[in-house]
Amino acid sequence: MKSSMVALSLLSIFAMISQAVASDKKASSKELGQFYVGADIGFYNETEFEFPNDAIEDSSDLSDLSYNLVGGYEFNTHDVVKLGLEAEYRKIGKVSFSDSMDIEGQAFFVNVKPKFIVKGDALDLYVSLLAGVGSMDMDVKMSGTSESKSEAAYQVGAELGAIVSDNIDIHLGYRNARVEIYDVDVSSQTAYIGARYKF
Repeated sequence: MKSSMVALSLLSIFAMISQAVASDKKASSKELGQFYVGADIGFYNETEFEFPNDAIEDSSDLSDLSYNLVGGYEFNTHDVVKLGLEAEYRKIGKVSFSDSMDIEGQAFFVNVKPKFIVKGDALDLYVSLLAGVGSMDMDVKMSGTSESKSEAAYQVGAELGAIVSDNIDIHLGYRNARVEIYDVDVSSQTAYIGARYKF
């Protein structure tokens, strides 16, 4: 009976220590930073082609929405300054030029994203800047033919958002991705709304 009580006491102590260690590890992990996933819906898309002596541009219809899917890690570098590193898949909405040429595409980027937080009484707001490098694949359809070309690309952008909770951010953003294909500079601009979930 005595040995059973000792064993039970030791087991209880071991369980409490294990729980404390697990909680401590979780807390210290969150102090370093958090993983996140997110999605954006582009409500305005504009594609521009810059030739040596000319340029053409047009925007997409509201029915041709674009979207981004991201996953990354946000480092807690400071109480009001965070640094995100993320991978992004971007679907570029279709843009039609004078009903004779359709352009759409997709892209993969690795982005660096500093985030500057403004503390508020009811809600914390933030501004994020973004710079990324990756690859863009543009698909051109014209006169019944189509051609696809993939090249190295870069992008810049910014977001204005609100921290809804410890795990959820919502934002309004703008991104401009650029690529050179066959000596033609192509830029794809997107305005979007989105959300991030941190875990």
